[in-house]
Parts: sequence; C-alpha cells; structure tokens
Amino acid sequence: MNWRKLFTPIANLSSAQARDYMDSHPAGDFQLLDVRQPREYEEGHLSGARLIPIKELPDRLDELNPDQPVIAYCAVGGRSRAAAQLLSGQGFKEVYNLAGGIKAWEGERATGPLAAGLELLPSGAEYEQAAALAYAMEEGLRQFYLRLAEQFPESGLRSTWERLAALEEGHKARLLHEYREQTGHGLPPSREGELLEGGRRPDDVALAALLAAATPQELLGEAMGLETQALDLYLRLASHSEVAASRELFLGLAAEEKQHLALLAAELERH
Repeated sequence: MNWRKLFTPIANLSSAQARDYMDSHPAGDFQLLDVRQPREYEEGHLSGARLIPIKELPDRLDELNPDQPVIAYCAVGGRSRAAAQLLSGQGFKEVYNLAGGIKAWEGERATGPLAAGLELLPSGAEYEQAAALAYAMEEGLRQFYLRLAEQFPESGLRSTWERLAALEEGHKARLLHEYREQTGHGLPPSREGELLEGGRRPDDVALAALLAAATPQELLGEAMGLETQALDLYLRLASHSEVAASRELFLGLAAEEKQHLALLAAELERH
C-alpha cells in the first residue's frame, strides 16, 4: 500500500455534481460504493450502489474494478473519504467522495437489503429468464400507470400517466424485438402474474390504500419511489447476472428508468 496516498487530497463531488455525473454516464461505466453498515443501507441508499462496509473494504477490493471510476459515499462523508483515499492508494484510477454523504443527497433513495428482489432471478439464470422477468415488470408498471389515469382523471396528471404507460408499452416492444434477435423465439416465457418494477404487485393492498388518499403531488412521489426501486433492482440484477446478454438487458432498462425519473421530477416541480 502507498501509505502517502492515504493523506493526499481526494476529489469531492457535491450532491448536484454527483447527480450530474450519474445522469451523464451510463450506469455500467462507473461504480457507486456504499461504505456504511448493512442497517444503514437498508434504510436508504443510492440506486445500484454496492455495499462494502469500510471495515471490510481492504479485504474486498477485488469486488471493484480499478479501471472504472468510483463514487464512494457514507452518511456524512467521513468514512467515504477514508475509503476513497484507500482506493486511490491501491491504484484505482478515478475516485470521488460524495461530500456530505447521503444526508446531503438531494434526490430519491432506494430502500431494502442488498439481496432484495434478487430471488426473482436465480444466479446463473439464462437470458430467457431475465427477459421474462423484465417483461413482467414492465407490464406491471404499465398497468399501474393506466390505473392511475383511470382512477384519478381530475388530478391534472392523466396525460402524464398515459404517457408513462405508453413508454412502458414501448419498452415491452423493444424487449420482444431483442428477445427475438437473441433467441429466435417469438415471446419470452410467461411468469405467473405481473410485477411492478420495484418487485411489488399491481394489486398490493397497502399501495391501493395509499393511492386512494393521495394528492397529485403524493401520487407523483409514489411513482418516483417505484421508479427508484426499479432502477435500483435493475442495476443490482445487472451486477448479479452471470450472462452478458442479461446484464446488458438490465443496464438498458436502468437507463430508461433514469429517463422516467427525470420526467416525473419535472412534473413534480410543475405541481
């Protein structure tokens, strides 16, 4: 280890700078590193972040790619600064510290443990299984948005929900086209029921109760929460996938989720 580098300055990114960086780079081209404890991660984390508690980092460096940029974060920035200095000292080429940590983060956060939702796609699953899962999740959210359009026609958001439903339909069409290109088959294998992209089902009772009493702003917030969970799950599924075609499938879907979040954020700002 180059100990001198543990005391050299590390590049900091503000919350706004980190968001701009992540928005302008494909998800697979950089690494988000959460160096907090598992309980902290479960309560709220940045979508797609890899959890390696700082005390475990020296023994788990091989889980990170030294040739890809790393954005490290913790609660307020102290642990992640030390992690960034450690990575720099170990030859990682481009390392950033999220100044102020996740408490300074201005944006949506995903929740739940690192393994949440990964049971939907067993390790080593073939591309066909990945495509079927993605197709079911896209259809689930399409149904959710159509339900919002029908249930709340006076909210001033009907055109937004219909637009998002149409985008999900477009994603399904792209998935089918890609599936045919990859396999030569017409349709991916079906899954029992449909899933919302965050892993819940469209008939979730708690979700229905929440929507029934929601204001337009709360509806937008709930939709952003689902899209954030979807982004997080797609990115974790990409890291989890051992099949290259499946990994690319999930990274492509993650990029589309980022666009949906931007659309919803603009609507929330408008309201």
